Amino acid sequence: MKRIFILLVLALFSHGCRTALLYTSNNLPIPLMKEERETQFSGAYGMNGVNFNLAASPLENIAISISGNFDKTTKKSQISKDGYDDSYRHTYSEGAVGYYQHLDEKFITEFYVGYGRGDGSDKNYEQYFLSSTVHENLSYGKFEKYFLQTNFGSKDKNMTAGFALRLSYLAFYQLVKENDGIVTYPSKKEALFFEPALFGSIGGKNVQFEIQLLFPYAQKDIDFDYKGFILSTGVRFIF
Repeated sequence: MKRIFILLVLALFSHGCRTALLYTSNNLPIPLMKEERETQFSGAYGMNGVNFNLAASPLENIAISISGNFDKTTKKSQISKDGYDDSYRHTYSEGAVGYYQHLDEKFITEFYVGYGRGDGSDKNYEQYFLSSTVHENLSYGKFEKYFLQTNFGSKDKNMTAGFALRLSYLAFYQLVKENDGIVTYPSKKEALFFEPALFGSIGGKNVQFEIQLLFPYAQKDIDFDYKGFILSTGVRFIF
């Protein structure tokens, strides 16, 4: 019983228990190109903010893609005092080159290789047990990402559905945490990410409404947090 009491006291007075949210996956670009000179543009909004993707096929079976996402949120802090707001922000952009192949009249597979850069910041306030002092925690960083991605799905005139898997190497080349002005530099700042996704769209030949479910997962412990489930919806224009 004494040991349990000590553990509870340590938990109540522990400092900086919240992990900073500094990485949020963007929507995976899944155009499933049908022919040379096809161009697609999509915009979506969801749990990872605003997403955009521009994809085009300049040559037969070759595609290029430019994508990214950004978000900025502010909410009232959970501390007892008024006038404090927690905030989160991220921006990210990437480019990729891909190859697509028609398996038959309906099924398409794609392979992409790409590179992206982004940054994020997370600020929150906390108040410890039986203390009137408000503590400020600020984390920020910049990262780069190398990735391989494969898409597979069925596509007809009015409906598209399938799945995708992205394998990403993510590394923060700048990662800083400040707790009440005291600066630290975390060491666990790179990881291999598995980012599987399910997607579907429905509509006409040139305009379709789409949905994507994304399930990011890091293969080792890291000194920053990320969203492990993302849902987004949007519109895709096909020319």
